[in-house]
Amino acid sequence: MLISALLLALTLSAPAEVTIDSDSITLGALIPFPSNDARAPLPLGYAPNPGLSRRIAKYEITGKLTAAGLPADDLQLPEYILVHRAAAGLDRDQVTRAILDAFTKQYPDANVEITSVELPVVQVGTGPLELSASLPPHVDLSNSVFVRVELRGTSFSRNLFVRTNVNVEAEQPVLKNKIAAHSEIQPNDIEWKLTPVRGAVVEEAQGMLAKRDLEPGQVLTTDLLYMPLYVHKGDSVTVKATAGAVTISATMRAKASGKFGDTIQVEHLSGEGTATAKVVGPRTLESLGAK
Repeated sequence: MLISALLLALTLSAPAEVTIDSDSITLGALIPFPSNDARAPLPLGYAPNPGLSRRIAKYEITGKLTAAGLPADDLQLPEYILVHRAAAGLDRDQVTRAILDAFTKQYPDANVEITSVELPVVQVGTGPLELSASLPPHVDLSNSVFVRVELRGTSFSRNLFVRTNVNVEAEQPVLKNKIAAHSEIQPNDIEWKLTPVRGAVVEEAQGMLAKRDLEPGQVLTTDLLYMPLYVHKGDSVTVKATAGAVTISATMRAKASGKFGDTIQVEHLSGEGTATAKVVGPRTLESLGAK
């Protein structure tokens, strides 16, 4: 009786479920060994990712003890031990700051306000967590934006997409006058105002035409304008050359088509001699040099 009681007292028991907070599992994390027991640091392999579990069989433990030449007689083990990895939820403020940084980089001179962030249900490690966010290639601020957020912990990384609503206001070109379809935008038709960003704005409207009738107050975005071909290959064009206060013009032939600002080759009507010229208007170019 006394011997049985002593043996029972010396038996070490392992629970059926254990929660750990480390990257790897040791036998000491499953069984409460005395501090000087050589079996405590015996490695049992990887720990599951945060929020997940791993099942370790009794035979795995006894097999590793036997291979290490360590005793298992005094251990009382269930058939399986379920090992859980400690986890925490996402920090809303940390995610919001990362998303705000991404929008601020995209719109550096704008006023950016994050109005809502829909966090997915994600479990992460309890240790330090680094976050970075990036925007999709094409952003439509009139709708929700799905921002890619990268999570990096001590032993894991993953990506998730966070549905975000945001207000962005910036100085943008706004029409002062009504513009008829296929008419050229003039500098005095535009004023720069602080307005909500809804699309890609036109940084330089010179030479561009309206795709349709435009009303005062509209922000000039790229979808409203187009750049026409001012010169077609084979056209007779006027090429101007300026030296000081003197400007001379010559009629030449375009060797390529071009839009406003393009540089193309032109040739004399006789076919002898070519020059490089910049398109500055309909069938009008500025000479950049002869060949």
